[in-house]
Amino acid sequence: MLKSLVLAIGLSGALTFAASAQISGQRGPIQIEADQLDFIDSEARAVYVGNVDAVQGDARIRAEQLTIYFEQRSEDGSSATALGGNVGDVQRLVAEGEVFYLTPTERARGDRGVYDYSTDTITLTGNVTVTRGENVIAGDTLVVDVANGISRVSSESRARGERVRTVIITDGQSDE
Repeated sequence: MLKSLVLAIGLSGALTFAASAQISGQRGPIQIEADQLDFIDSEARAVYVGNVDAVQGDARIRAEQLTIYFEQRSEDGSSATALGGNVGDVQRLVAEGEVFYLTPTERARGDRGVYDYSTDTITLTGNVTVTRGENVIAGDTLVVDVANGISRVSSESRARGERVRTVIITDGQSDE
């Protein structure tokens, strides 16, 4: 039992994310729950599989799989310990499967999502739908500049005649 406790403490310390990593406009810890975690110290990555739920402040990412890529401290992997001794700050998070990015006012859905620390952006691709209240935007790609609160939806399907589609409900138009 003591061995399990020591391993859990070591792993939890290794997976404490840098305060600057963020999936929301708020800073703080990212809390992740999943059915399984595979931590590969020599590759500086953690793979969460099954019903993944990552929460930071008021934002949430839900997906079937979430891979977190860290900075690698040792180039040759010689200090790999399987407990995170080889990792540094978070570089990017990659969510796959049916991916949801949720905030108190918006809900975005796509097939794949990537949070890139260096650009502080979240990119959703594949069958993207964004809803805010009754308003809906659909396209192929959503890019969210987290720090600046700027979003862009684009459609890569123009060759098939598809473009970004939007429905905006104005005052007095909602079904009451």
